[in-house]
Amino acid sequence: MADLVWLHEDALRRTHPVFVAADYERGSDTQPVFIWDVDYFGENDIGLKRQHFIYETLVEMGAEIHAGSMHDILPRLVAARGVTRVLVPATPNPNMLRRYGQIRRALSDIAFDMVDDTPFATLSKPADLGRFFRYWNKARKSAMRPHGG
Repeated sequence: MADLVWLHEDALRRTHPVFVAADYERGSDTQPVFIWDVDYFGENDIGLKRQHFIYETLVEMGAEIHAGSMHDILPRLVAARGVTRVLVPATPNPNMLRRYGQIRRALSDIAFDMVDDTPFATLSKPADLGRFFRYWNKARKSAMRPHGG
């Protein structure tokens, strides 16, 4: 069974549970990939400084970076590598969730597992992802406490 870890900007660390799910530390041949989709960056207002940070982090992690549309690249990688399962870190980002759903439907014969992470913060309402400052004003009360509580 060949796995593929599909990373996004909300899970740029080797300690994310998606790597445990892929048995990465035990010598799994699972390769983490990131798809550098400029349309996605534009939809999410990810500026050049953030893109630079994402790139440097991915290089340090040893992830493969593929430039192009997620809708084109991911199916091509799955077919070329004989992937039977795609592991994706969970995210609250509606743009990423929409793309994830579309690609999952297009690759209906492949297993997709969304892997949850320990919450950074616990919010009483859905997060406002428009600006970090608005999010942080609500999240800082519970941030970095054990289990986000």
